[in-house]
Amino acid sequence: MRPLADRERDLLVALIARGTEHGGDRVIAASDRERWAGHLPGVMVHGMCGCGMCPSIDLVPEGYDRPTTARQTVLEASASNAFLLLFIEDDRPTYLELAPFGDEPITEFPPVADVEF
Repeated sequence: MRPLADRERDLLVALIARGTEHGGDRVIAASDRERWAGHLPGVMVHGMCGCGMCPSIDLVPEGYDRPTTARQTVLEASASNAFLLLFIEDDRPTYLELAPFGDEPITEFPPVADVEF
């Protein structure tokens, strides 16, 4: 495990604050966003995607295992060349995914300034 890099933490904060629900029209309640943000302190990178095309990371709160229930929300945003997806399970951020639009690998997450919410 390792701590989040600054850019990773910035993206998590921004996605929780401004991300929209993936594939849905539901408005995310401010109380949900506040609760999810409250779980960010202590979040660590538990693993990385091994596809070679993206910098996606598996997240786990320090000292906790991944949630085991199925209650899940996925927040999304986009950059010029990829989608960003933040998976939240049982109110805890568990996976930050960068899904490239094309066949070119993307090795790092974009800065928040380059993300469209």
